[in-house]
Amino acid sequence: MKLLPTIVLVLISVSTYSQVNDSTRFFKYENSSFFLNGEIIEMKDMKRLTRSYQTGKNNLANGIASLNTVKYPVTRIPLFLGGASAILVGPIIAVLGSYDPSGPVSASNQFIALAMGGYCIVVGGAIIFRSFSSNKKFMKGADKQLQKVADKLNEAIHQQGIDKLQKVMGHSSLQVS
Repeated sequence: MKLLPTIVLVLISVSTYSQVNDSTRFFKYENSSFFLNGEIIEMKDMKRLTRSYQTGKNNLANGIASLNTVKYPVTRIPLFLGGASAILVGPIIAVLGSYDPSGPVSASNQFIALAMGGYCIVVGGAIIFRSFSSNKKFMKGADKQLQKVADKLNEAIHQQGIDKLQKVMGHSSLQVS
């Protein structure tokens, strides 16, 4: 009988927390755009904010890279070539690592050479597979990364204060909701 009131209490507290969290949000991410209090924010401003608050820099870079892959399909060529070169290097590593002109190579060294060569082939295959991914998959990855940026910036603003945000954005009218 005590389980039901406990569950209800947990649900109410989670519901209250999520409402408070949504109402004090500065940044939102929707449809490949960031918004600050309803106004669209440019990516260069987001870069400055992530530098200023020391959070989300890698997520922003990964998200922008995925967006650029969709926007400019030619950027998939280096991805493909990198995977192809890793696949080509794999057997070379395996052969050269297993061969010693001065005498026999120990079984452990042969195993290491074959494992490294196999690893190169598998990683190269994964990279090539990613280069053939659909735009929808790249957009999903970009959305995931950029949503993390918005969440991390909102958390950093609540922890470090609004002063940096006002300084970077040049708005003294920004208020905590």
